[in-house]
Amino acid sequence: MEVLALMPTDFFHCSHCEQLFDTAGIGAAVHREIQAAYPPEMLKDAERLATWLGNLSARYGKQLHIRVVDPQSPEGFFKSLRYWVRRYPAFIINRRTKYTGWEPDALERLLADVVPSSGGA
Repeated sequence: MEVLALMPTDFFHCSHCEQLFDTAGIGAAVHREIQAAYPPEMLKDAERLATWLGNLSARYGKQLHIRVVDPQSPEGFFKSLRYWVRRYPAFIINRRTKYTGWEPDALERLLADVVPSSGGA
């Protein structure tokens, strides 16, 4: 399943620079500043989506491969056009079935037709 969703991005420097920034006491502040630049609704939606995907992963285990694609990336832009996605999050199941929205039950019904529940195994 591919998930097209707007996700906040936090940039990190090379490990040596990150270590230097942390030693100087500014690493965490820089990352907090980047996160604070996003609208609170976007951060809340990203957290909600992460929880939802975590629950799906626990339920279906290896039966369900989840891949998140940012629609602002070239790949995400192409997929948005290909699947005619205009709102996010959008879930593309087996490159055929599309669901857009925040209703877990609706997505679960689509997944139940395609992926057998493994009970977390």
